[in-house]
This record gives sequence, C-alpha cells and structure tokens, in this order.
Amino acid sequence: MPGRRVSSSRPRSQTLSGDEGDIDFKHSQGSSDDHNESPRTFAVVAAEFKATWEKKLRGRDDKIVQTTQKELHLALQNKETEIANIINEMEALHQDFLEQYAILEDKKRKITAAIAEVQEELIPLAVKHHQEIISLGHEVENGQLEGMALIKGASTRDIAQELGTLHFDC
Repeated sequence: MPGRRVSSSRPRSQTLSGDEGDIDFKHSQGSSDDHNESPRTFAVVAAEFKATWEKKLRGRDDKIVQTTQKELHLALQNKETEIANIINEMEALHQDFLEQYAILEDKKRKITAAIAEVQEELIPLAVKHHQEIISLGHEVENGQLEGMALIKGASTRDIAQELGTLHFDC
C-alpha cells in the first residue's frame, strides 16, 4: 500500500481524562483515500491506546504493589518489635521468678538445717528421757513387788493399823 499522508490541516485529537491516559485520537477528515485507510488508522491508534493503557495500568499496579510492600514491611517491623518486647518481658519475669525461687530455696534449706540441728539435740534428750522412764518403771515395779510381798506376809490387823496411820494429800 502506498504511504499515508497526513494532512497538517487536521485538528488535534481530543485528550482522554483520568485513567484513560494522555492519548490523542485524530479525527479522519479528507479524501476518500483517507476513508479507505481509516480502519487501519483506527487500528493503529487503538493499538497505541491499548499499549499506553496497559503501561499505565502496570505502572499503577506496580505502585500499589510497592505501597503494599512498604506497608507490609512496616507492619512486620512493628510486630517484630512487639514480639521482641514481649520476649524481653517474659525473660525478665522468668529471671525474677528464678531469683525469688532461689531465695525461697535458700530459706527452706536454712529452716531444714535448723530443724536437723534441733533434732540432733533432741535425740540424746529423748534417749535420756526414755531411760529415765524405764528406770522409773523398774522402781515402780519393784515397789509393787515389795508391797505385794508385805501384804502377803502381813495379817489383816497389821494392814488396817498401817492404813490408819497413813495420811493422803487430797
């Protein structure tokens, strides 16, 4: 096909507004040859418009992705900081717990040691007390045996006289 001539007397195309981009559409005016090439010119303009439109959409999508990535990165940093603070608080609480537990264990060991010392002192006293009770038990048993021997060998009149002379403290 022969090269297309564009007349300089054609008016400038109207500009699309908003997201449609800055594409100039040219109105076909002129001879009948121009009418024959009008579908071809429209296809070229439509292809340019489509390419520009897709480029603008990709740019807008890229900007949205970048903004979203920045916001996500900031949110992650905030959460990482929050988690780090929580971990630090937990470690501080754990350390405080360990210190308090160690203090209580020390007190418990001191009390247990004091009880063991007192028990060591009580063992000889308990043994001594037990020996005294056994000794006293023997004395009582011996006294009972003597009393029974006296009663067996004595007469009833002697027992009555003996009981009459005893004074009981009541």
